[in-house]
Amino acid sequence: MLPTDAWVRAHRTRSQAERFASTYRFGRRWRWHYFAARYVRLRLHEVADALGIERASQRVLDVGFGSGHLLASFPTSCRISGAEVSRSAVDGARRDPAFAAYASAAFHPVREGSVGDLPSGPFDWVVSSHALEHVPDDRAMLAAMFDRLRPGGWLGLFVPLEAPDHNPDHRHSYDLDEIAARVAAAGFTLRFVEAGLHSHGHVWKLLTIPGRRRWPVLGPLVEAFRVVSLSLIPYRGHRLLDRWLGRLGVDPCQAFVLAQRPAAQPVGSERS
Repeated sequence: MLPTDAWVRAHRTRSQAERFASTYRFGRRWRWHYFAARYVRLRLHEVADALGIERASQRVLDVGFGSGHLLASFPTSCRISGAEVSRSAVDGARRDPAFAAYASAAFHPVREGSVGDLPSGPFDWVVSSHALEHVPDDRAMLAAMFDRLRPGGWLGLFVPLEAPDHNPDHRHSYDLDEIAARVAAAGFTLRFVEAGLHSHGHVWKLLTIPGRRRWPVLGPLVEAFRVVSLSLIPYRGHRLLDRWLGRLGVDPCQAFVLAQRPAAQPVGSERS
């Protein structure tokens, strides 16, 4: 039996802390292999390299760090912090020996929707991958990210591109123009905006339906096939597919926004 609209509404009201409580028990094992995590961390640093943005010896905050794949991609000379509603993510990161090599590493449990729980900074980088769509107030979260950056600091943000109600786990849905406008409205200067991961579109996107709708038995099997098949494609393969599938009109599945807090706020200006 397919889930009803009432089931979808009820599922969406569940606490994110409850939903992701045990999700990241095995996050470290997937950190370097799961296709989406690999794509995010490699694309972030590829674009930062192209723009000449420093990452060594930086203060880095990851909002919704999950398995820790983005934090672990920064040089060990960095002082890293992570904020998460998932207890398993926080506990796993605190036990992870990979983070012991960093200049400093701190992982903070936060209450859902409480932007005041984020560590205060200031940070040179704030990054967030596929977390903003889960928070109750995404505008307040973007404002909090802005406030925790030093002037001239960088935001690296990834969110899914999808239609409303595509995923009942998500409180917000975005298109590329909308997420770029929302970041700019928070006070950031946009430096790079990209729609990508076309390789997760088309047939693979259809394969997310059983998992998203929590179909018994079939859902986990199809989800495992989708993740394994896409994870077998190397990063350069995904980038090549992005170019070709984009030309064929296959929709992108992810937005990447790289933005900067202005080095000096003009006198009398206000964030909208």
